[in-house]
Amino acid sequence: MNTQVAITRCEAYEPSLVYAALRLAVEAAAPPNVRGKTVLLKPNIVFDSPPEKAIATHPVFLEAVIRLVRELGASRILVGDSPGLQKPNFTAKLSGLGDTAKRMGAEWVDFTREKTDIPCPDGRVAKQFTLTAAVKEADCIISLPKLKTHQLMYYTGAMKNLFGLIPSVAKSPMHVRYPSREAFAAMIVDLNTAVKPQYALMDAIVGMEGPGPSSGDPRHIGLILASSNLLALDVAASEIVGYPPLEIPVTREALSRGIWLNSLSEIQYPLLTPVELRIPDFKKIPLKKTGSQLSDFILPRFFRKFRERLTPRPEIDPSICLRCGDCTRICGSKAMTLSGEGPARQVRIDYNTCIRCYCCHEICPVKAIDIKRVTLREAFQ
Repeated sequence: MNTQVAITRCEAYEPSLVYAALRLAVEAAAPPNVRGKTVLLKPNIVFDSPPEKAIATHPVFLEAVIRLVRELGASRILVGDSPGLQKPNFTAKLSGLGDTAKRMGAEWVDFTREKTDIPCPDGRVAKQFTLTAAVKEADCIISLPKLKTHQLMYYTGAMKNLFGLIPSVAKSPMHVRYPSREAFAAMIVDLNTAVKPQYALMDAIVGMEGPGPSSGDPRHIGLILASSNLLALDVAASEIVGYPPLEIPVTREALSRGIWLNSLSEIQYPLLTPVELRIPDFKKIPLKKTGSQLSDFILPRFFRKFRERLTPRPEIDPSICLRCGDCTRICGSKAMTLSGEGPARQVRIDYNTCIRCYCCHEICPVKAIDIKRVTLREAFQ
C-alpha cells in the first residue's frame, strides 16, 4: 500500500487557493483512480452548522474536491453524511455542503433513505454493519475529514469520519455496544476494513481545538493533507497538533492490524513534514490512562466501578440549555431524560447509567453541555 502523505499549505478558503493546494497535494501523494467510477465523498458533519464554526468540512473545500475528482475522470459523484440526529430529507443547508454539491453537479445523498448490510468477516469486534446504501453504489469512497479534537477519542480524522456512514441515530447504540475507547476504536477500524475507503483529503485550513468535535474553538492551521492511506494521514495530522500517534486509540488499533502500515517509520512525506508544522500550543483533550483489558480483568468489580465514577462526565448548564431534547434522543444508554413543566422543565442525567460516550456534548446546538472532572464527593452522591 502507498504510504505517502502529502501536506501542503493553504491559508484561506478562497476557491482558487484551495483547488491549487488540493491539486498539488493529490499529485504528490498519487491521485486516486476514479476514472469512469462512481465516487462517494464523505465530508464531516457532526450537526449542520455555519462554516465559520469549523464543525463541518468547509463547503469551499468540498467544491474544490468535486472539481478535482471530476477532472480525474469520475463518471458520477455522490456526496453525503449522516449527523447523529439526522431527519429525513437532510440537505446540509446551514453548512452549505448540500447546496455546494448540487451547484457543482454532484448528487446529495440522504443516508437514511436506503440502508444495506455490509459484512465484515475479518472484524475483531464487529462482523457486520448496517450502512447507507450509497456504500454499495460507490466504486470509490473518499473521506473528507476536518482536523479536530474529540472528547472520547482525543482526535478525529480520516478513519473516524467514516462512522458517519452509519445512518443517524443508529450510531448511538454503537457506543453502548462498544463502551470503552479501545472497543470503540476496534469497531471504527473494523468499519474501515469493511468499506475499504480508497483516499482521504483533510480540511485542516481551519480546524478545531479544545472540547471538540463540536464545542471547541476554530483554530487556523493553514494546511491540506492528502493520502490513499487513511491511517498514515491520521498519524500525520495528529502529530501536527501535538498528539503522540500511538496515544490515539484508533491509530494504535489500526497499526496493530498491519493492513495500512507495519511501522510508523514507513510513512513518506513528499512535501511538508509534521515535525516542521507542529503546533506547540494547540489545545488538546488531555490523554487519560483508561487501563488495559488486563487491568480490567484483574481489578475487582468495586475498583473498576470506582474508576468509572471518576471519569469526566457531561454536565448541563440550565441557563444555556434550550430543552430541545436532542441530547436525550441521541443518548444510547438512555441516561438522559427531559421532564417537568414550564420553568422546572430540565434535562436530568443518571450518572450510574451514563457510559461517558459524550454524544450529548457533541450534538448540543448551543454548547450547554460541558465535560467536567468529577470530585470524590460527586462520584458517590
